[in-house]
Order: sequence, then C-alpha cells, then structure tokens
Amino acid sequence: MPLEYRKDKGELVWVRNPFTGAVTYFTHVHRKPSGFARQAQDSLLQEPTVDRALLQERLLQELEAARRACPFCPGNEEHTPPEVLRLRPRDVLAGATGDGWLIRVVPNLIPRIPECCTGGRNESYVVIEDPRHFADEPQGHEDLLYTGLLPPEQMHALLATDLEVARRAYSNPAVRHVLIRKNQGRQSGASQPHVHNQVIGSDMPLPSVAREVAVSAGERGLWDELVAFARDHGFLLAERDGCVSYFCPFGTFPRSYEIVCLDAWVRAIDVPEARWRPFVSLLYDTLQLLGPIPLDYEIHDGPGVPLHAHVNARHHTYSNIGGTLNLPSTLVAAHRRGR
Repeated sequence: MPLEYRKDKGELVWVRNPFTGAVTYFTHVHRKPSGFARQAQDSLLQEPTVDRALLQERLLQELEAARRACPFCPGNEEHTPPEVLRLRPRDVLAGATGDGWLIRVVPNLIPRIPECCTGGRNESYVVIEDPRHFADEPQGHEDLLYTGLLPPEQMHALLATDLEVARRAYSNPAVRHVLIRKNQGRQSGASQPHVHNQVIGSDMPLPSVAREVAVSAGERGLWDELVAFARDHGFLLAERDGCVSYFCPFGTFPRSYEIVCLDAWVRAIDVPEARWRPFVSLLYDTLQLLGPIPLDYEIHDGPGVPLHAHVNARHHTYSNIGGTLNLPSTLVAAHRRGR
C-alpha cells in the first residue's frame, strides 16, 4: 500500500508507519499539565545549603573514582576482553601526537548474539569512541562526553572503524548480517556511560531489517515516497551527495530522524566512499542536533533496502496506546520553520 496519512484544513492529522502499521497522531498533548514538575520543584526547595568548596572537592573525587572504575577509560584496558583494533590520535587528528589510543575495539563481554549461533565465535563488538569519559569541566556524573562532541574527522574514523569490524564479522561464514548501532544514555538502555557504539554479527537478518526488506519488496518506490513526504511536509533537514536526512514522524519515539541514501541498496561494507562519507556527515549532523540527550541509532543496509539510519531520541514524553503514538502538534510546526 502507499504511504497512508490524513490531513485536515491543510494540517497533518495522522500518518501510518508503512513498516509496522503503527499510527502517529498530531495533537495538543503538550497542553496537558505535568504533575511531576511541582514534585521536582518542591524537592529542590528542600535541598539543604552546602559548602561550595566542599562540594567541588567531593565532585572531583567522585569523577576520578568513576574514571578509575570505568573499563573503557585509559589505564583500565585489562578489564575488557583483548582488543581487536585501535586507532591512535595521530592516525586521525592532524597534529596529534602520543602513543595512546583514540578509538579502541574489543569483543562485547556478553555477546548480543550467542556464540553458538555464530560458529562458536563472539561476533559482538564494542567500539570505544574516545578515551574521554566526561565532557570538559563536568559539574556532575551526567556531564558525559557524547558523540556529537567528537570532531568531524573522528566521527568519520569511527564509522570507518565500524566498517572494518563489520568486514571482520562477515569473514565468519556463520555471519549473514551485521548491524551497527549505538545507545547513548541510561534511558536508552546503555549499560556503560563511556561513549561507545556496537557492531553485531548475526546468523540471520535481524527482524526489523527483515521486515523493511519484505515491505520494500512489495512496495516499489516506497523509499522515494517517504523522502517526498518528508520534503512536502517540511520535515527535510538536509540533502548531500545523494543522501538525505529528515525528521521522521512515525519513528519509534516522538523525536526520530532518518538518514537515507536512495541509490545504495547494498551492504554497508560495499557502499562506495562517495556515498558513505555524506551518509556519515548527515548522521553526525543529526547527533549534534540532539546533543547529550538519551538516544539510539541503528544503521540498516541492503540488499533489499537502501542504506539508512534510524535515530531515536528519548526527548519528549510519549505513551504507546494500541499501536498509536501522539506527537505535540507544535513539534510539526517547529520542524516546518526549520528549528
């Protein structure tokens, strides 16, 4: 079926996810008062006055203790499985020196896909994106480094490293599909606060990708229709060298984005550099747009679907009811204005 949606008096009322069938309604849900805000305010008012110098000293001690306990921080390499790949700063950043690592890859301590499914070999990898645990001048444990703070050349090196790890996984005859994904923040399901992503080899196409392949096979031109829909409704963010990024009104969470390369219907490891670089740049731009808020992304690839990434942010309150999602109507207006 074609992409389904309804408009009333020129305004978008609802749109159906063509892959899952879930419906997103655009409503005035933002007008509902929050009962949590007053509780949070009362809690802050009840906080006792503390000595600022003592608080700062305690903070520095806690941050240093967090670094010492983090298996992904420099100096703690023995707490991870043996690494399979590393890049040094001078391999990526102009003028950088030193023999320490900038990006480091290790097998996941607990394989996402059990080893018995992948020929007895652990094909789940953790890619540590940066040696830093916290952002500059942190004021608490929540002031973590996040991917949007990486310099652009490091982002490109990071995704190139993901491809190299994917090639390693594909060299295993038991691996049929490789997924590149990321969780940022505890609310997104991340088990480690230190900035990282994952490369996961599987013995079968993962269900969400398999569903996209099946629907795409039955609906020729669907992806062109999705991009046209985004363009017609003011959701398009950027277009660059054959790739596009747009706000996705039927994503998994209320603030979702997609980056799509319409002419790259191949595995990520087979995508030409001329397409991969703008794809990574648009993904990076989206991560910068979202900043430190909890999010996840997955990169889905062919054959059977175009190279694309789903980016989902846990930013707005949401409630999935009967397979429907409500978005604030003002969110639509904001994207139309390019905000």
